[in-house]
Formats: sequence, C-alpha cells, structure tokens
Amino acid sequence: MKKISIILIIAAILTFVGCTQRPQNVLENSTIKVGMELKYPPFETKDENGNPMGASVELTKALGKYLNKEVEIVDTPYPSLIPALESGEIDIIISSMTITEEREKKVDFSDPYTTSQLMMLVHKDSKVETHEDLNNEDVIIVSKTGTIGALWAQANAPKAQIKNVEEEATAVLEVSQGKGDAFIYDPLSIIRHNKNYPDSTRAILKPLPNTKGWGIAMRKGEDELRTRLNEFIKTAKEDGTYDRIRKDHLEDKIKEFEEFGLEFFF
Repeated sequence: MKKISIILIIAAILTFVGCTQRPQNVLENSTIKVGMELKYPPFETKDENGNPMGASVELTKALGKYLNKEVEIVDTPYPSLIPALESGEIDIIISSMTITEEREKKVDFSDPYTTSQLMMLVHKDSKVETHEDLNNEDVIIVSKTGTIGALWAQANAPKAQIKNVEEEATAVLEVSQGKGDAFIYDPLSIIRHNKNYPDSTRAILKPLPNTKGWGIAMRKGEDELRTRLNEFIKTAKEDGTYDRIRKDHLEDKIKEFEEFGLEFFF
C-alpha cells in the first residue's frame, strides 16, 4: 500500500507541474511578454519617466497590433534574456539580438528584421588595424558578456585574450585606458564611444565578417509563432512601419552613418 501511495503522490505532483507550465503556443496568450535590455538607445531605452522607448519598442507595439495582442516589455539584463525565455519568464526577445549559430542551439529566430554589422573601437596605440589582427595571443579583446561582440571574438579570434565584463561602459573604458586593444560592437556604439574618447581611441569602421542580422528570438519548436513573426516583419517593411520608426527614432543616426559613408542597417 505504501508503494501505491507513493506512486499516486508522484503522479499527482507531475500532473500539477504539467498543468502549471506555461503553454508553449504564445499565440494563445492575450498578452505577449517581450524581453529587452533597456540600455541601448535609440533602439531599447527609457524616457525621462522610466517608460520604455526606442525603435525596438515601437516595433514591439506594432507587432502587438498586428497580432491583436497586448504586449508587456520586460526589462532584462542582456545575458539573462535567453535563460528568461527558456524558463518562460518572457515569451520572445526583441533586443537587437544578432542571429548566431551558438544562440540557435538554444532558441529559434525569426527572419532577420535588420541587417547587422560589427565594427571595432581600438586603443589609439594598438597595432590592430583589421579583423585579421585580432587573432593574436598578444591582443586583448574586451567585450560585454553575452553580446554578439563577445561571441564573435570567441568564434573568430580564438588566439586572442578575451576579457568579458558586465557593462558596455566598462569595456570601453578598458580600451580607452589601454588595458585592452579592442572592443567589438555595432557601429552606432563604436561611433558614439569614439566621440566620447577621441584622444585615446580609434574607430575602425570596416564591417567584420561572419555576422547575420538581428532576429526575434523564441523558444524552440514554436513554428506557428515564427511564421506569424516572419509575416509581420515582411508586412512592416512594406506598409510604412519601418519608415515611421526611422523618422521618429533614427533620423539623427542615419545622418551620422551617412557622414561616415556607411549604409544604415534598419
């Protein structure tokens, strides 16, 4: 009888756990929780009242209207985004996340909703001039943990000394002070940081190879959701949504890119 009771208790626990798990079909929910780190203007940031704002926020709101769903933006540290998605704390990620083979092992992605470029900020006295110079045991690459810059360095410059830190500002300061040779990130950030440290850094505005675009991340196997997200991206590029977002949030950055002879990626 004791064995039977134990079996019944275990079965009851498993049934309870199964009933409380978040449904895998996000499209069944009335509200979609969207994870993003609100520290990356002009895409993901906050206004003076602490409310989410930026190009990614507007894209998220447009997605909600397209799917006829409420959207809730969950401010999440970048390294915690994929774990939060896997655990069900959030439903999708829209946070300037580049599609990589390493990330695709854990999550699925939509089609790219932007192109993606990586460039370098280097110390003024560094010998690094091109991406080929990075793969050297004497080179120190400072990266923000969990970002595409860190992943790119790991995959493409295995001989380099790779130093991961928690904050972007810390990584940039390390390079500015000569404690690191290079910081790898998107061109928006590279241009901004070079302007902040014009006397101690150089911006190398040549795209690094082996990068894909930004995608919307979701849990593995949510094929219906991925289909709807891809339909939304295609529609948003054609119905004026992208044009509106560029006008409202990105005009200054587009002009800045043009000054450097770069094509804007959104």
